Amino acid sequence: MEHQELPAAVVNLLLGDGVVTPKAIETTALEMVRKDRLRAEQKADGTVTVRPLPRKARPASMRPFEKLLVERVRHRCGNGVDRVPIGALGPGDGDEFWVWWRGFQRSVREEAMALKLIRPARERQTTWLLRCALFAVAVGLFCAVLPWCPPSAGGFLVIAMQLSVMVVLRWPPFRLTSDPRLTAAGRQAAREWRNDTDAAEHRLPKRQVGAEGPESALPVREPRQIWSSYGRSWHVVDTEPLDPPRWGHTWQFVILSLTVCAVSIAAVMASLYGHISYGGVLAATPVLVGALLWVLWLPARRRVQAVPAEMRFHGVVICRWDYHTHYDDPLTDITHYCCAIEDPASHRAWSFEVHQWRRPMFSGETNPELKDRFRVGDVVDVHCSPRRRKVYRISVVEAVPR
Repeated sequence: MEHQELPAAVVNLLLGDGVVTPKAIETTALEMVRKDRLRAEQKADGTVTVRPLPRKARPASMRPFEKLLVERVRHRCGNGVDRVPIGALGPGDGDEFWVWWRGFQRSVREEAMALKLIRPARERQTTWLLRCALFAVAVGLFCAVLPWCPPSAGGFLVIAMQLSVMVVLRWPPFRLTSDPRLTAAGRQAAREWRNDTDAAEHRLPKRQVGAEGPESALPVREPRQIWSSYGRSWHVVDTEPLDPPRWGHTWQFVILSLTVCAVSIAAVMASLYGHISYGGVLAATPVLVGALLWVLWLPARRRVQAVPAEMRFHGVVICRWDYHTHYDDPLTDITHYCCAIEDPASHRAWSFEVHQWRRPMFSGETNPELKDRFRVGDVVDVHCSPRRRKVYRISVVEAVPR
């Protein structure tokens, strides 16, 4: 097969050295538009939207990953909208995207394997076998060379061997989890595509949300812009992170002021009674440092004060995800169920932890009731504190079909 005839998703896999990146969603959607498998429309602001074809007009044969993309488009065309921007097909709605994304990646890899462009990832057993064989060869060479070395060189050889063992333990050879590897035909096709004039449209932007895995696509640590269709119109929502600001709180200013005063008084007393030179400089230094920290604290304080302390509103869930933490005493696993909820009045979203599920470590217990209580698109009534990222009361007003 000529490299120009390869599906866009397979080209994305080749350019990613066996890894499918979220850029494949955009290129596959545009390719399906050119092949009349999706309908497209360009809005006045340049946004390209797509929608599935009517059932009677759908082509009889589509690749598995193309069927999954149609399924994704249909899933995002909820809440009274019949089309979806291509950018909204990517990672934005949290866990619901990543469940679909794993199937999409697997379908693209199977397509590439059928074309003999990649081979399966190396198994863990093979990795450990290769590591053990390499270790046995290294030990054999060391035992064979050591008797022939003079005493002085033997000491250096032993030290070098110990350092090598430390390096190997820190950076073991042969990665334990490897991605599918390109075959010779795959490497040749990848070289051809990298030199092709159309290669730029397949490259992943450096700052694309979700390019580094699920956690990079969720509003956990950093603000995100997430697509929302609430109100039957697609728009981008500025979503605040789950963690509240760490700088700009009143208690920090109090501790800073007390510390500066205590250090300044101690420096003045030491200069008066201890006959220390440059006592004035010692007393002025903490004051200058405190003033500098206060200048840095003040803008952060203004940002904290700009966040409402308490709100009540009807909002919509635009992102849902969970993450896990562990405690050693007692041995406990905690699953944190989180949502990002849009306030329609301001087109701004706040992230909250709405549930916790505690269970003994390694128990394998699940709680589907908590996991499925909220879905992306649910309209909820919220009483919360955005400043503290705390929910006082939340209830579903209008649920999307389960």
